[in-house]
Amino acid sequence: MAEPKEVTTQYAVAKASTILTGRKLVLAHIGFLLSVLCFSLDQTIVTTALPKLASEFRALDRLPWVVTAYLLTTAGLMLFFGQILTIARAKWIYVTCIIIFECGSIVCGVARSMDVLIFGRAVQGVGAAGMFTSIITILSQITDLSTRPLLFGTFGAVFGCSSVLGPLLGGAFTDHVTWRWCFFINLPLGGLSLLAALAFQPNTLPPRKSYYASMTTFQKWASLDWFGGVLSLASIICLLLPLQWGGVTKPWDDKAVIALFVTFGVIFIAFITWEYHKGERAMLPLSLLRNRTQVGASGGAFMARIAFLSATYYLPFYYQAKGRSASQSGIDVIPFMLSIVLGSLIGSTLVKRTGHYWTLLVTGPLIGAVGAGLMFTVDETTPTPKLIGYQILFGIGSGLAVQLAMLSIQAEYADRVSLIPQASSFNQFCQMLGGAIGVAIAGTIFSNQLSKNLDIYAHSLPPNIIHGVKQSVTVIFELPPEMRAAAVKAYIKSLDYVFILAVPACGVWALLGLMVRNWNLKRRAGETGYRGGVQ
Repeated sequence: MAEPKEVTTQYAVAKASTILTGRKLVLAHIGFLLSVLCFSLDQTIVTTALPKLASEFRALDRLPWVVTAYLLTTAGLMLFFGQILTIARAKWIYVTCIIIFECGSIVCGVARSMDVLIFGRAVQGVGAAGMFTSIITILSQITDLSTRPLLFGTFGAVFGCSSVLGPLLGGAFTDHVTWRWCFFINLPLGGLSLLAALAFQPNTLPPRKSYYASMTTFQKWASLDWFGGVLSLASIICLLLPLQWGGVTKPWDDKAVIALFVTFGVIFIAFITWEYHKGERAMLPLSLLRNRTQVGASGGAFMARIAFLSATYYLPFYYQAKGRSASQSGIDVIPFMLSIVLGSLIGSTLVKRTGHYWTLLVTGPLIGAVGAGLMFTVDETTPTPKLIGYQILFGIGSGLAVQLAMLSIQAEYADRVSLIPQASSFNQFCQMLGGAIGVAIAGTIFSNQLSKNLDIYAHSLPPNIIHGVKQSVTVIFELPPEMRAAAVKAYIKSLDYVFILAVPACGVWALLGLMVRNWNLKRRAGETGYRGGVQ
């Protein structure tokens, strides 16, 4: 159902005072990009510092929590921030989240124990949960719909770059300065983002929902779906913990892993029941799930993350198995990351010029599926130029469509602007959940295939060496030359099955894209009469 006509008219009248153009928009967007760089770097920069952290704090058993604590609070609170943005000014929620993220970074940087570091990571996650959803909401209020493709395309470019820069910077800081700079680097980046927000962003009101019309500010905050937020956070904890543990620190049939999955199922049913009871006042209005564009875009974001991370996490292992160091393997996958950046910019430019995104949303994943399928054919003798070509094909295809899911949601709800914050937060939530589940699936596939292929190709290795190879790729190069080749072959054969995971993921991504309505962004902006928020 569309917004009441008088509300849409108010937005149309107010657009002149809220739409940013020219230098102000560029400077405000640079601030957004720096924020995106902060929380996207934080997902990967710490990975290469983990061995040093384990040594310094003597807490190897709690090391996974450095990654998990950040992920839990980010995913668990993202939907709740989407509802907060329906009652509060997005500018101040964004500013608050930057400050929270910066405080968490300081806590991590000065931490003298693993417990303090984990707490700081959880605080960072709280800030990250609100930052990107706030950015998407602000852009829907201060920019014309037809100008957003290029802006969203730059977000895809930053995410792609940070996937490469994160591990490289983390390794450089850890080896040459201190691991604490993995967190201190957020301070100047976040500080500039904060200044840009305060200086250039208009202080727009949230899009109005009719049932908030007669409420005071206190009543609005009290009416938020607090219980739904608790259920959401609890269900995410019970889902992500076993996904992080399973096959890594605990076997999949461990009692704790099984119990958490069962608990997740119970809490998830309770969450859906509660959201149905709350109706349109729910943290996640279930009416969103009756919208085909919402389902197609959010499901596509889920599958896109599975496809992307299967290569991002495991492609470096291919090069390391052939003898490259961790930092060298990071350089080796730059063609994949740069092709995602290039694809994102090409896609956003085409959409900006034509107003159409649907074709790229469907064809991009299909091109990516071809590239991923070709990566399944690699072995230890595959020439480097050929593998680079496969990376580029996979990356270009993924990049063409990676930001279009969010753009389609902006177009879909252009006449129901009060739904944009929650619709956008649900899309981001699905993307993050897809990443967590995708990494767990890829890890299980790799582990099972490695055990199988070591028995086939390296059955002569002693059991203790086989166990070492399963734990670390670097053990391969401690083996005698006559044993090394067999271990390398087993390792690379196992990675092939991880890459093939991206093929069905891209295929389903394309099918879900067919569900998305084929709006013309230029015509849609004119039809709705809405282009920005209210001052």
